[in-house]
Amino acid sequence: MKIRILSAEDVRRALPMSEAIEAMRSAFGQLSANQADLPLRTRLQTDKGLLLFMPAFLRQSREIGFKMVSLWGDNPAKGLPAVIALATVIDPDTGEPKALLNGEMLTAIRTGAGGGLAADLLARPDASIAAVFGAGVQARAQLEAACAVRPIKE
Repeated sequence: MKIRILSAEDVRRALPMSEAIEAMRSAFGQLSANQADLPLRTRLQTDKGLLLFMPAFLRQSREIGFKMVSLWGDNPAKGLPAVIALATVIDPDTGEPKALLNGEMLTAIRTGAGGGLAADLLARPDASIAAVFGAGVQARAQLEAACAVRPIKE
């Protein structure tokens, strides 16, 4: 078994926002057509933190994956992030893991792409002004996505 490992920068390079928006269009379309299996998020509380597991299967495009997120509140005191995420891509024919991806970057891109898709579907074609509340990773991803679908000038 050969597994690719993608760092945050690898994920950023491999998944431009415009492609992420189209992937979200496909995923939401499959969800709407009842072609997606998204079990409820599983939670595992430990004495140190919380683990979240989120699997998904898109039947039409035959894509399987899951994300694991750990929320460890004491990590910053140890020089570690409080939130750590890992995404795994699974081969739909064999069940083998094919790739491990930095989940924090993937989540930022995916969440931004959802907002970009909404802007593409709902905003006027000539919309050129965007408002973003916040200044963190998600704010940057939302602005990048808006700029990918509209001629944002301010």
